[in-house]
Amino acid sequence: MATIVHITETAFLSILVSAIEAFPSKYEGRKKPRKSFPEGEVYGLLFGQSICKKSNDVYHASIAIPMQILSDRTPALVHPSSRHFERIRTVIQAYPMYQFLGTFHSHPYRKDEYRGIDSSDCTPVDEESAISAASSLGYEILEVIIGLTCLDKAMKKEPDSRWSCIQNYCGRYKYSLAAYATSTAEQRLREVDNLICPFAAGIGNYDLD
Repeated sequence: MATIVHITETAFLSILVSAIEAFPSKYEGRKKPRKSFPEGEVYGLLFGQSICKKSNDVYHASIAIPMQILSDRTPALVHPSSRHFERIRTVIQAYPMYQFLGTFHSHPYRKDEYRGIDSSDCTPVDEESAISAASSLGYEILEVIIGLTCLDKAMKKEPDSRWSCIQNYCGRYKYSLAAYATSTAEQRLREVDNLICPFAAGIGNYDLD
């Protein structure tokens, strides 16, 4: 049985733009604007539909909603507010066409610390959090991670697309998008078998001139 994840253009843009908005100014060599909210990782919820097709688990993520109310946010971690998490989930799932599929978050890096496509690897904390959420819900969920850095200038390179991960560019920002699925039986997060996100893979800086 394979796990296939499709992320729509709208959902991907929400993930990318929210990650860029919260990207630490100090990682760009600048000061954070005065009186602004803390910068760092971004966290949000994924909604859409999941089906079993030809013995494969297929997830269609059509909405990605960044959480505005967080208990804590730094460049290294993010703690969502459980009350506001449930508020978002309850409202969106009131519409019968949307099911809660999982969450997404970012891994911001300084440009000299960015690790290429491995920047979207899941950490032990990511794994523990996702397994705990899936266990509470009673079904397997997705965890989408976007590794992000800011370069000195825009690059004109083609995307690096792999089965479970896509690396590409948007302006001066370089990102790596990966999708994982929980396995509560094995108590781990595993890479999905196929990540499909045409907008992430098909648009490069050479298309943005």
